[in-house]
Amino acid sequence: MKHWLVLVVGTAAALGCARLGVWQLDRLAERRAANAAVEAQRTRPVVPLSASVDGAADSLADRRATATGRFDFSRQTVVWLRPLNGVPGVHVVTPLLLDDSTAVLVERGWLPSADGMTADLSAAAEPVSTEVEGVLLRPAPSALIPPDTATFPLGLRSPDPAVIGPRAPYRILPVVLRRAAVPPGLAPAFAAVPLPALDEGSHRSYAVQWFAFATIALVGSMA
Repeated sequence: MKHWLVLVVGTAAALGCARLGVWQLDRLAERRAANAAVEAQRTRPVVPLSASVDGAADSLADRRATATGRFDFSRQTVVWLRPLNGVPGVHVVTPLLLDDSTAVLVERGWLPSADGMTADLSAAAEPVSTEVEGVLLRPAPSALIPPDTATFPLGLRSPDPAVIGPRAPYRILPVVLRRAAVPPGLAPAFAAVPLPALDEGSHRSYAVQWFAFATIALVGSMA
């Protein structure tokens, strides 16, 4: 009777592990589909941003875009805890005025930061009038919202237009333009922010592990 009980428990454990392996394969398929959708967006024609652009974040996200306007350096945001190549740092985000009533948040670049929260923004100084080329991203909602009394530069965990927009006297588009390259002549420490990697993650290796556990549980209980 005890032998049968071991076999039943081992089979149940094997089935559970196998189910988790299948779940990881499903997540791998979802990841591949999401990556394919992003790649398809990036191959579409470049979007010239202007005040007349009125697209939702879902339709604009991951599109290549250009924007011409004036930076509003009085309303900058520092995005916390953004390491680059193992070095702690922050992202510098600045509204780019497309006209007097509309702006897009530009992720201008990365600066090193010892605490991952503060940085000398003078190292990110550049001309006010400019043309920016990059990729539009849909930022995650900011986990921490500063009080209404907070002044610029704001410190946020994400460059969320829904948080920054109400604090500006103009409309801010619901996406962030991540600049493809930092213009020449700026401070050496000011670096471009790389795009999110389109990799498959660890789902395949996790699936292999779960199937291995299932095999061990089944063969071990039978033995």
